[in-house]
Amino acid sequence: MNSGYEQIYESLILKLDKCDFVEVAERLGLLLQPNGSLSVNFLGREYEMSSHGVYPTDGKPVNVNNRSVLAYYLLSKGKGEPAYSYVPIYNLTGVVITSGTNTKWMTDQLGKTFSQDYATFGEAICRLGGVFNGKLKSGGYSWLLEALPKILLQIVYYEEDNEFPCEVQILFDKNASRFLEFECLAFLEGCLVRAIIMTAKTGDTAGWV
Repeated sequence: MNSGYEQIYESLILKLDKCDFVEVAERLGLLLQPNGSLSVNFLGREYEMSSHGVYPTDGKPVNVNNRSVLAYYLLSKGKGEPAYSYVPIYNLTGVVITSGTNTKWMTDQLGKTFSQDYATFGEAICRLGGVFNGKLKSGGYSWLLEALPKILLQIVYYEEDNEFPCEVQILFDKNASRFLEFECLAFLEGCLVRAIIMTAKTGDTAGWV
């Protein structure tokens, strides 16, 4: 029996059959292939997307949530450009909630994994397509990453000190919610956390689930 995440992906594939891939390519800035499929780079890997599904072109295993994020992205009706201003994911819900809710447990994994190992963290981010953006006045090291065309992220690494443990923050462009709903942005954040950890562990952006 398929897991709940696999069932989500399968339900999305049924909807892709009605997707206008030419319109999506123009609106999102994706590459339209001669066979009518779309290509996109997501977390250091190339994917081909069509009405038949979402597949990494390297043929290696991939977590089903990566595939679901890309399917949601194709089905989105979002328009516009990034704001180039970044906020925590909970600021994109449209309702007031506390930062203790939602997805902080995911980024906590990054702080624990890369405590006192900023060099390995930086190498993994580079492999995933991140670009170093300097040190912030707050003391954090800032990286920018285009997760998908129109969806930009800022990743900030704070070193451990005498008062606080190592912390990694993932911030979303303010206009990201035009292209993905909150639940799917949370999926994307989880995909990124897993990709950073596994890329650092294996030295590769592919070959693991």
